[in-house]
This record gives sequence, structure tokens and C-alpha cells, in this order.
Amino acid sequence: MPLTSTLIDSRSHSMLLMRNIESKFRCSGHDGVRVRAMAGGATDQGIVDQRDVFFRVPQGRLKLRHVNGHGQLIAYVRDNVAEARPSEYRIFTTGEPQALEEVLGSALTLVETVQKRRHVLIHHHTRIHLDEVTGLGRFVELETVVGEIEDEDARREHGELVRLLELEACERVAMGYVDLLTRLQPPRLED
Repeated sequence: MPLTSTLIDSRSHSMLLMRNIESKFRCSGHDGVRVRAMAGGATDQGIVDQRDVFFRVPQGRLKLRHVNGHGQLIAYVRDNVAEARPSEYRIFTTGEPQALEEVLGSALTLVETVQKRRHVLIHHHTRIHLDEVTGLGRFVELETVVGEIEDEDARREHGELVRLLELEACERVAMGYVDLLTRLQPPRLED
């Protein structure tokens, strides 16, 4: 399946609840990680530029991802812990992300926008993201998809990949990029 199909399928409007096991690492050694992943059997899905617009919501998180003229509205729940953690999410796809952003922006408060260049590799049931995030630097993110395999098998695959890619030497990150960027902002003064 081509990269755009795996990242954005504008014909699908599935709202099924999905689940990943995720980890994030601050890691500047993308070349070494990529070489180890490819040697371990990963496939290279290419590089994409993404812009994620986050909105304040009463529970969980809501972001509109812009990729190649398409969009994904992603609602998700994930704990901020520096370990492999579950993430439950729903995705709605659109061919008109700018119009959807305007509608959401008229009703919800925009929190932050995250710009990143993402190199995507796939290893079995795990997406490996080599991310260059504007204002934050380089990270490696692993997302092992639960669904075709059981939760326990997903956790095992996830842990094996952390070891294969030698990510134990990198700093584990508990927060999402939006949280890291928000912490960098100076406090707002009240009138």
C-alpha cells in the first residue's frame, strides 16, 4: 500500500476505536536507528511533512492533522508516562482539512500547532517514526498497533523493537509534542 494510503485514506470515514502501544524517545541518531530497523526487516514508507493543530477539549485530546492536502481528525486518550503506554483513538478523514480547521476553530480553543517532518518505517505491527519537530528537535516514536495481535503480543513486539533499535540509550519522553511545546511558551499575563 502506498504511503499516502497508510497515512491518509480520504475514502474511509471509519470511527472504530483503535489502540496502540506507544513510546517516545528524544533521539538525535536517526541514521543509526534507521539502519538497525532496516537490517531488522523494517520497510521504508517514506517521508511526510505533517502539521497537527490541537484543540482544547473536555477529555482526552483532539488534533487535526494536515498531510498532503488531506486531513485526519484524531481524538485520543493517552497517559503522560515515560514508558510504553496504551493509546486509544478514533480517526475521521477529510479531503478538506482547512475548512474543518476553520469550523473547529470557531467553536474550540486552539492550543498549539505542531510542525514535523516524519520518516515512517514499518516493522511487523509497529510504525517507527523518525521525527524532526520544529522547535523541539529529533525524536523516535514507536506505535505498535493492537488489533491483528493481542495486547500482550503487541507489548512484546514493542519491547523487542526498543531493544533492536537500541533506544534504551535514549531519553524516554512522557509527554506529547504539543505538551513539550506548550511548556516552552512564556506564561500569559492576565489583563
